[in-house]
Amino acid sequence: MRWLVGWSSTAAGPVAVGTAGATGTDGETVQPVGSQLLWGDPDPLWAVGDWRPDEVRVVQADPQTRIAVLGTCGATDEQLRVALFAARGGALRHLTAWPGSYTAVVQVGRRVTVCGDLAGARPVFHTPWAGGTAYATAALPLADLVEANLDFGHLAALLAAPDVPAALYDSTPYDGVKRVPPGHALILRAGAREIAGYEPVASLAVAAPPADPDSAVDAVRDALVEAVRTRLAAPRHVPGADIDPGPVPGMGP
Repeated sequence: MRWLVGWSSTAAGPVAVGTAGATGTDGETVQPVGSQLLWGDPDPLWAVGDWRPDEVRVVQADPQTRIAVLGTCGATDEQLRVALFAARGGALRHLTAWPGSYTAVVQVGRRVTVCGDLAGARPVFHTPWAGGTAYATAALPLADLVEANLDFGHLAALLAAPDVPAALYDSTPYDGVKRVPPGHALILRAGAREIAGYEPVASLAVAAPPADPDSAVDAVRDALVEAVRTRLAAPRHVPGADIDPGPVPGMGP
């Protein structure tokens, strides 16, 4: 299992150079076990788990303006840098338009933006914590962080209407841990939380302009081909020969 985790808190005290995970003014720190620090306080971000080097990229314009992309992303470093400057003005949709499967996190000063994808295949979760908001791409670490109880309403809705995503909305199996809806981004400003949609919503009062079926099919095909090409272009990682394969049948434990 692997995920990214970070937080934004108004309770953070004065930030010392090189610190990460400070949760108050008394010097206490919280850091995920087995994590890789991507950037430090006052809004720290970590990658946790078995991320490969090519799956974790950080591009920055200055110490307080940077973008982290975790996963397989077809954008070059220069494209990430250009996108970072566009995101400074509040634009978000372009951060999810590159081929691949990834999560993008942008920091501009004390504003942190975590973009979910359109399909919800790479979800983002958040919960109130330490006078601000903690977020992650897995719900269980957040539930463990805040010692959340089970959300029985979520479990009941899941059993009663498993094929109706709207019944679950933004809930998770853990009380107080919420999920960012597909097509939305989590925006944090010094601990304050906002959920903003970045995909245009079609009006129910005005009919959408007709689309050419052939052009639509071509666009889907091109997007799939580019996504597969990005995946195949990623570095290959072959398990080392020194890995223990485990017990061999007929050869004892």
